[in-house]
Amino acid sequence: MTRADREGEVVIRAILSKSFPAHQLCGEEFGWDKNVCSDYKWWIDPVDGTLQFIRGLPFWGTLLGLEYKGEVVAGVIHHPAINLTLWAGKGLGCYANGKRVHVSKISRIQDGTLTYGGIRRIAKERYGKKMLDLLKTCYDDRGFGDSFGHSLVIQGMTEAMVDPIVKPYDVAPIKICLEEAGGKFTDLKGNITIHGHNALSSNGLVHSQILKATR
Repeated sequence: MTRADREGEVVIRAILSKSFPAHQLCGEEFGWDKNVCSDYKWWIDPVDGTLQFIRGLPFWGTLLGLEYKGEVVAGVIHHPAINLTLWAGKGLGCYANGKRVHVSKISRIQDGTLTYGGIRRIAKERYGKKMLDLLKTCYDDRGFGDSFGHSLVIQGMTEAMVDPIVKPYDVAPIKICLEEAGGKFTDLKGNITIHGHNALSSNGLVHSQILKATR
C-alpha cells in the first residue's frame, strides 16, 4: 500500500458517499463501510497494479464497479498514465475513450495472444505446467498483469487473460466491461463470479480451451 493508494481511496469514497449516501462501499485499502447496508455495493481499487505504479510503469489503473443484488451492473477502468478509460453499463455496451469496443473474433488460442498476471505465480499453481504447455502453442503471449491485461482483451487486442490471484475489487468493473464488449468472464473453475479468487477473461471463443488447461 502506498500513499497514493490510501489518499486515492479517500477521495473516491468521499465523492461516492456524497453522490450515493445510501450505497455501501468496499475498497482495497479500507474495506467495507459497515455503517451502511444496501443492495448497491461499490467496489473500489484506487491503484490496481501498485508494483507497476511504484516503478513508474504506466499500466496501472483505477477501478470502480457497482454491484446490485449480487450482479455487477456498471464499471469503470481508468488508466490515467496512458489516457485510457473504459466504461460499461448493463445493456449499454462498453466504451474506450468514448468509442464502442468489442472483443476479438479469433476462435483458437493457437491463433491468438494469451496474457497472464505473472508467470512465476502461474508456475506455482496446480495447473502451472499445463498452462506453460498451452503458452507454447499460442501465436503470442505477454505478461501484462493486473487490470491492463484485461483491458486488452476487452478492446479486442488480445484473446484472453489469466489472473491467478484476485479480489472482487480487482475485477468487478472488468466483468461488466468484458461482458458488454461481447466477451466472457469467469473464475478458473468456470464460475461466473467476481468472488472466485482468480479470473479468466476472454473473447468467449477460446474460453473453454483455457479452462481445460487450468484443470
